[in-house]
Amino acid sequence: MASRKPSVRHPSHSHPLRSHKAQVEEEIICSGCDLDLLGAAFKCTKSECDYFLHKSCFELPRETRHKAHPDHPLTLLYSPPYESTYTCDACGEYGSGFTYNCSICQYDVHVGCVSMPESVEREGHAHPLTLLYRSPYQNGLIFNCDVCQETVPDNLWSYYCKECDYGTHLHSCAVEEEEEEPKRGGGGSGRGSTSSGGNKGGRGSAASELAAMLEAQREMEKMQIELHMEMQRAKIAKKARKACLKLI
Repeated sequence: MASRKPSVRHPSHSHPLRSHKAQVEEEIICSGCDLDLLGAAFKCTKSECDYFLHKSCFELPRETRHKAHPDHPLTLLYSPPYESTYTCDACGEYGSGFTYNCSICQYDVHVGCVSMPESVEREGHAHPLTLLYRSPYQNGLIFNCDVCQETVPDNLWSYYCKECDYGTHLHSCAVEEEEEEPKRGGGGSGRGSTSSGGNKGGRGSAASELAAMLEAQREMEKMQIELHMEMQRAKIAKKARKACLKLI
């Protein structure tokens, strides 16, 4: 017999949705946040429609306030407000799904970024890292991530330990497990002091899972951008051919 699970509606989708427990082997991507989907979820009731949402994405509030943008509320949009993608003002990565948006300032934040914790603990570092919404440095000094050594733009969010002058990118660098030798031990500037004490076993696996999910998101977004650019090039070429035919 066909499934008789009760269905629900969500304003992001035209068809009814029903509850679903996503399994690893299904390899589902959430249509809201573009991240891997596992566990409690909703799926479209139409078999031909490949629309899924995390339960947490389904329950996102339509409006939120955030310390990073205190002057105006952020409104949840179910598609990019510009074209097919947007750039997140928190992490600097592209997005193609849900976004929290300020239409006055054209400010956009991934739904995953907007809920990032105000502090995290990192394997190999003695102190919690605090979430910052701008560079910790002033007077034009360049802020480099102490994990990947790449420059973090002044306007992007990051995690930072003031005591050690140690900072990382917002996502994978902040939660990545350190399997190699500790970085920049004591002395000198004190950046990146390390300590294996005080870290609880469960954090490492959860951190690795989040890092893997975020890496998958980046890869998906790159593919979407490349596809969009290819479609745009095809449209331009088609218009050019039509213009040439008119001249003949």
